[in-house]
Amino acid sequence: MLVRSPDPREQPAINPRHLAEDTDRRGMVGGLKFLRRLFAAPSLAKYIVAEKLPGPGVQSDDELLDYARQNGSTVYHASCSCMMGHHTMSVVDNELPVHGLEAVRVIDASVMPAVSSTNTNTPTIMIAEKGAAMIRASARQRLAA
Repeated sequence: MLVRSPDPREQPAINPRHLAEDTDRRGMVGGLKFLRRLFAAPSLAKYIVAEKLPGPGVQSDDELLDYARQNGSTVYHASCSCMMGHHTMSVVDNELPVHGLEAVRVIDASVMPAVSSTNTNTPTIMIAEKGAAMIRASARQRLAA
């Protein structure tokens, strides 16, 4: 995520860097080829009329990769990218302010230490509620001082 402006109403630029690494590209092409072999197996082939996507015209590694770039997305919930703690790799501390920035907090699933075993919606709501409570408490302390 890249903050583009000090204006909090401006959306950040988010680049998930899908297929940016060679290992990711090889894995994607290999996965598509594996699926083709799987569906060509005698036990499944009898149920397959034709390959619809990416289609029989897409054969080379470059064509498969281009198909993945044009049509791929993720089903994973973005989380665990802003480590919490007081060490060199952490982004926020236990009150969720970003280290080195004043009045900037990360209050979303990215502060999770690990992806939850269920949908991330409920834990993300909990993080948001706790973050909002910490902001209110901090504001009350500043007003009382």
